[in-house]
Amino acid sequence: MASILLVMGNPVERRVVRMTLDMDGHRCAEAATGVEALEIIREHPVDLVMIAMDLNAEIDAYQLIPSAHTLPGREKTPFVSILSQDDEKGPVESFLAGAIDVLIQPFGAQDIRDVVARATSPVEIDLSTSPHHDAYEAALRLQQQARTE
Repeated sequence: MASILLVMGNPVERRVVRMTLDMDGHRCAEAATGVEALEIIREHPVDLVMIAMDLNAEIDAYQLIPSAHTLPGREKTPFVSILSQDDEKGPVESFLAGAIDVLIQPFGAQDIRDVVARATSPVEIDLSTSPHHDAYEAALRLQQQARTE
C-alpha cells in the first residue's frame, strides 16, 4: 500500500480522510501546515501528498507544491488537491501549481479511493479518467500560452 501525507488544517476533515486511508491499509503521516508538510516531504519520501488547497499558513498549498518539487529526489512526488466546492481558484489553478488530480468536497470514501488509485498507479496517470479532465486541459492550454508570449 501507499505512503500518504495528508496536509489539511482542519483536524476533523484530516481524521475523516485518514480513516478511509487507514482502512485501506495505507501508511499515513499528517501535517497541519505547509511548513510542517515541507519538512516531512524533505525528510521522508512519500508516494502521494493529499493537500487541502485552503491552507492559511506561511506556505500555502499553491506555494508548497512547486517548493516540494524542487527538493532533490522529490521532483515527481504526486500531489492531489483537496478543494471546497466554492474554491475560487479551482482545479485549473491546482493543476497549474503541479497537482496531478483533484478531490472536491463533499466527497465520500469511494472518491478518496478512486483518486488515490489514479495517483498511485504504476503507469503514467491518465487524467481522461478524472472527473476534472477539462480543468487539466485548460491548465495545459494556459501553460502553452504563457510559453509563447
